[in-house]
Amino acid sequence: MLLYLDPERAEADLTSRQLACPSCTAGRLAPWAYARARVVSLLDGRRARLTPRRARCTTCRRTHVLLPSWCVPRRGHGVEVVATALAGRLRGSGHRGIAQQLGVPAGTVRGWLRRIDRGADGLRAAANGHLYQLGSTVRFEPTGSRLGDALAALTAAVRAAQDRLGGALGVARPGLVWALLGRLGLIHSLASARAG
Repeated sequence: MLLYLDPERAEADLTSRQLACPSCTAGRLAPWAYARARVVSLLDGRRARLTPRRARCTTCRRTHVLLPSWCVPRRGHGVEVVATALAGRLRGSGHRGIAQQLGVPAGTVRGWLRRIDRGADGLRAAANGHLYQLGSTVRFEPTGSRLGDALAALTAAVRAAQDRLGGALGVARPGLVWALLGRLGLIHSLASARAG
């Protein structure tokens, strides 16, 4: 899976073969049909129908699926739903209350929270790495929990990326925060396991 922030740019880069293959060092990705269509649940009962672009390496012939970074691979809910659940957890809500508020099965929310809590140290390290790459000097106080510290670092990385992208994008794009949350680490915390 390859994640992108801007669908038009991703399609243009794919068509012009500017995307390097992540599986080999020499290949370039070229358009190669589409992956299975799917419906992703968002906040407030909204749903997005998505037919991801599939690409194939011109050298090693491996295929890859391009996904918008607001969409969690192998999950039926978008980053905005998962991030809202995490915010509820930080406010002290339990998984059942969060699930009821979001209209998501309690077991699904419990799985998200457990998986991200288990990977909180890795999420914080990845977010700190992004902060370093973005040249940010943001410092934040410890929150008293691994999850809180990880989400504080991730939030700081999203703000730094927004500042960096502000000039490149010209104007604020709707959904950019969700896409950046996904791209800068939240997706990786969820995508590794199949259940949930």
